[in-house]
Amino acid sequence: MGRKSHMDDYSTWDIVKATQYGIYERCRELVDAGYDVRQPDKENVTLLHWAAINNRIDLVKFYISKGAIVDQLGGDLNSTPLHWATRQGHLSMVVQLMKYGADPSLIDGEGCSCIHLAAQFGHTSIVAYLIAKGQDVDMMDQNGMTPLMWAAYRTHSVDPTRLLLTFNVSVNLGDKYHKNTALHWAVLAGNTTVISLLLDAGANVDAQNIKGESPLDLAKQRKNVWMINHLQEARQAKGYDNPSFLKKLKADKEFRQKVMLGTPFLVIWLVGFIADLDIDSWLIKGLMYGGVWATVQFLSKSFFDHSMHSALPLGIYLATKFWMYVTWFFWFWNDLNFVFIHLPFLANSVALFYNFGKSWKSDPGIIKATEEQKKKVKSRHLVLQDKYCKLEVLLVYFWPYCHFSSAMLGPFRLAHTFVI
Repeated sequence: MGRKSHMDDYSTWDIVKATQYGIYERCRELVDAGYDVRQPDKENVTLLHWAAINNRIDLVKFYISKGAIVDQLGGDLNSTPLHWATRQGHLSMVVQLMKYGADPSLIDGEGCSCIHLAAQFGHTSIVAYLIAKGQDVDMMDQNGMTPLMWAAYRTHSVDPTRLLLTFNVSVNLGDKYHKNTALHWAVLAGNTTVISLLLDAGANVDAQNIKGESPLDLAKQRKNVWMINHLQEARQAKGYDNPSFLKKLKADKEFRQKVMLGTPFLVIWLVGFIADLDIDSWLIKGLMYGGVWATVQFLSKSFFDHSMHSALPLGIYLATKFWMYVTWFFWFWNDLNFVFIHLPFLANSVALFYNFGKSWKSDPGIIKATEEQKKKVKSRHLVLQDKYCKLEVLLVYFWPYCHFSSAMLGPFRLAHTFVI
């Protein structure tokens, strides 16, 4: 109880601490007593910065109404309040500050604008919002880096890289100083998730940086087997190198699709064939089933890729139907009544394949849009409600969420270190 009463006594708090913890009445009391909201503290940080990084929307509104400068630079990183809110991932604060005229294209002391910060910290919803508000997806910061390069270098997850690729970024653009592409930066960071996305998006595996190094060269320097194999496979898929026969098959996407579709046909047949063999020894049959398992393991490791999640279910569906009809016509046909069994079965089969064909070939409702439509027409409106604000947020591609953390007593410091 003593601790609670101590924390509830805000009358002795200075305005910076009260702002960090969102004590609106104490802040208002001090401002009404004559405190200048534009006055920075000893760290050259304004009250608007502290309110922004701690997501105190009511205080932001109050300070701006009292004359706070929305794009005031401050702090060790010489950043605006919008930079601070972006680093922390406060979408609702970003929206609020931009409503008051905050400029997301301003650069901080490290040369980054807001979209670069959002990309490198993995704040996908903020990246989406800034794109919707007109920020260039290929904008270079003072370090010569684009948002895609930062996402590839700093964010080891699918987004925001996938989001940026949706808006047709220049995937093979090189940075200003090192001439590294996004694929170079992903390899430097060991970012296997993003490497796969970039390769699928057509990243140039032979692009060279200022030192004449390709992404594959960098992967070999780091002795990363996974990256080396995937980059080599990407080269082979484009017809480079002189791979062995097996490697050629592995690099052939069409052949891999056929293997993934055909594997269920083979497995179902082998399981039934072995079970039907006139062999009394279950040990021999067990060894044969072990051979089937080994074959499946070899095929899966050699030819299965990310498309297996769509190819395998289709293959299993077609294989079960194929072997069902083979069994029906070759083993059951002559032993069952045509009118009462075969005819209903055939009628059901016609309906089954009709519905399968319709679901496979019919338009699922995908609307093709231009880049401008992706930013505007395809955008949705999401009302975010919390105890501080009710905002209409333009949402592109990704459902954002508000996260309110405990008071942050300062911004994250980040040194941009490039390791080549």
